[in-house]
Amino acid sequence: MNKKELNELKRQIKWDNDLLYIPRIASAYASISSEEKKVLSYEIKDFSLMSEEEGTLYLNIMKKSLAGHLGKNLLQLKFPRENGQPNPAQEQLYALVGSKLEDEQMFRSYVDELLEKGHYTNHVFILAAYCEYSVPLKSKNLEASYEDGYKYDFILISVVPAVQTNIGLYYNRDTNEVERKVNSEMEIRPNPDDAILYPCFSERAADVNHVLYHAKNVKSLNPFLIEDVLDCTMSMSPLDEESGFSQMLIGMFEDRINAEVLTSIHENIYDSIAESEEDPSELTYSKSDVKKLLEFSGADEVSMSHFDEVYSKVLADQPLKAVNMTNLDKMAIKVPDVTIQVKNGGDTKVKMEMINGRKCLVIEMDDSIEINGIEMKP
Repeated sequence: MNKKELNELKRQIKWDNDLLYIPRIASAYASISSEEKKVLSYEIKDFSLMSEEEGTLYLNIMKKSLAGHLGKNLLQLKFPRENGQPNPAQEQLYALVGSKLEDEQMFRSYVDELLEKGHYTNHVFILAAYCEYSVPLKSKNLEASYEDGYKYDFILISVVPAVQTNIGLYYNRDTNEVERKVNSEMEIRPNPDDAILYPCFSERAADVNHVLYHAKNVKSLNPFLIEDVLDCTMSMSPLDEESGFSQMLIGMFEDRINAEVLTSIHENIYDSIAESEEDPSELTYSKSDVKKLLEFSGADEVSMSHFDEVYSKVLADQPLKAVNMTNLDKMAIKVPDVTIQVKNGGDTKVKMEMINGRKCLVIEMDDSIEINGIEMKP
């Protein structure tokens, strides 16, 4: 599943779309404490009978369940098999898709599995949507044909935290007074902690051997859901790769690293991602590739002499995905009391120079500068 396919699928999640049919959605609301995990409600609804206002609330959760960067907080995981035997977690999801959410007991069983093994706390709302996407075929001239297409059936499961609504001062029209409101209602916000898309949408068709896992951000990956619910493994998490690469650079360069080399390293990684003909989320640097990258970026000989030892010690000779070696959106440059956020491609305008005997960061200016929204002439 690549970025293009992910975006195609995300574009379908909208109200009144003839290509995406959602027969049913199922939901469960659970209260979790150290003493017990209790499901307070189950519900299966016909999506077509909802009003646009209500349906849009569920669609917003679904959209957020596919938000983020592939290889970062969106991970395509392959179900492992032992001795060629079917994977139980894969079979469970396959059966859930096949049920089209018509089997309430099957949905209840999966909710119990999530709550038992997913290590959630407080209150959570679990939403499952069964969807049928009529994938249009594309001709050689890239024109879409909607007559003879492929039907991609999938299920999207989202685990959404519920929080108590705000307590504060409110105006009461009945009493014409401002009163303190104590609210026991729990608000379900459209920001899932975890989500599961199965099967994956690869080569514009169903890939039953892979599942797409979503986390709210790269720092909130849920290893319990990945390993215990989905029965999948990761050699290194995206966050481990990101921090490991940084630690490797620190250990290799020590005090010899300079801004020009470090900027060049990240520029070259970003360029390789932008120019890659394969899916950027799958672009991988082996240990030898990283070595070539550092040499090409201007690393000094002394630092390179420590490369093999430090890489093996910090990263255990594991390959790294390019998307986890740099920030895809921006570069952060920090000095005491000052942080400069530079978009990728704009970092060449920031240089380190000696001015009056002191090291300074110098920002190249074009025709104008903007401070707090006010444009000024240089």
